[in-house]
Amino acid sequence: MDGEKMEKKAKSGESVSHPERYLAFSILLLAMGTTITIVQYKVPSILGPLMKSYGMSSSTGSWLMSVFTAVGIFLSISAGSLAKKMGPKRVLLLGCGVIVFGSAIGAAAGSSLALIASRLIEGIAFVLVTVAAPLAIEKYVSPDNQGTANGIWALWICLGSVIGSTATPAVFEALGMRGTWLLYAALVAIAAVALAVFMRKMRPVAAPTSEEAGGEKASLRAYLSLLAPRPALFLFAYLVFNIEILAVLSYTPTFLQQSGMDASLSGFASSLPGLLAIASSPLFGKIADRTGKTKPLYLVALAASIPATFLMMTQSGPLLWVGALLMGLVGYGVPVLSLTALPQIAGSKALMPAMVGLFMLVQSLGEFLESFLVPILLGPAMAEWTFCAAVVSATSALGVVALALCRFK
Repeated sequence: MDGEKMEKKAKSGESVSHPERYLAFSILLLAMGTTITIVQYKVPSILGPLMKSYGMSSSTGSWLMSVFTAVGIFLSISAGSLAKKMGPKRVLLLGCGVIVFGSAIGAAAGSSLALIASRLIEGIAFVLVTVAAPLAIEKYVSPDNQGTANGIWALWICLGSVIGSTATPAVFEALGMRGTWLLYAALVAIAAVALAVFMRKMRPVAAPTSEEAGGEKASLRAYLSLLAPRPALFLFAYLVFNIEILAVLSYTPTFLQQSGMDASLSGFASSLPGLLAIASSPLFGKIADRTGKTKPLYLVALAASIPATFLMMTQSGPLLWVGALLMGLVGYGVPVLSLTALPQIAGSKALMPAMVGLFMLVQSLGEFLESFLVPILLGPAMAEWTFCAAVVSATSALGVVALALCRFK
């Protein structure tokens, strides 16, 4: 009987993998994404020595990180289109190849311009992976398990940023700049090979339609539907969350150190929500799978992130840790729930690549707005913490209202 079911699934194009295969796939995808993020976050903790070594000014050195945001704003939509034409698997592996290439150029860079150019190449790879991974989950994981898979995948930036920021100083001291760049490139290559080997045994969860396979193109009217009020409300909510979470990650350590906390403890406080998300993110995904609902959970997570942000940007005592717990255990449900709800907002498989491209564009735009607006709100002396936190929180409250008005399950 089981053999007959497997044969029917194979004929219909459904995945015939074991139930646990999506978990292994999600973990390998997470490992690959984590190595990519380690490459992104290798710079901040050694920015000073890099600037000194290459004779960079502070404005020039800032491009070593901000170039990632700039690439995302300009290439996200194109990356979605590329994923539709080539397939998410090929784009994932292409992204890994591009980042290894960029790292090799960086390792050999003899000038600040060459180093920034290498970071630009790495940023292109980051965009490709960011767009292709959710499409791979949508293609290879059954709808009943996509929440859990997204919950695992959503950890890639949390883990990669923590590992990249904490491990790089020691690696840099031991291996130097070139050794660090090449080691991280090797980690990406190993993760990419492991994922590629595993995915050789995977099949799409359903046979693609002629439209999805590229036989037909979605109509212009269908693409314009992604600019309708429902997607706009959904994307606005995610935009303000990115402004909010980047403000916490970027500026909480500065606030805490101004308040007298030592650097190591302030760094731990800012990274604690990401560490807690290792447990909460897959849990939110599993609950979404079991209930078939994302909107109620999304609203709770986004609403919880508001007081969490305010506390983490204004408190250095016990309330700081309350905010960190609230953000890590509840607020960090936002990325996984937004990814899980994305197919509903797109409305069809054919529009998913474009929808994911818009999603990545909004993420990059949120990071850009955070880097531009928060310093203004803090003032020249970087002392207006309560005012800044209040404005960011009020903006996030508008995101909750927008999400409440958006129709999805």
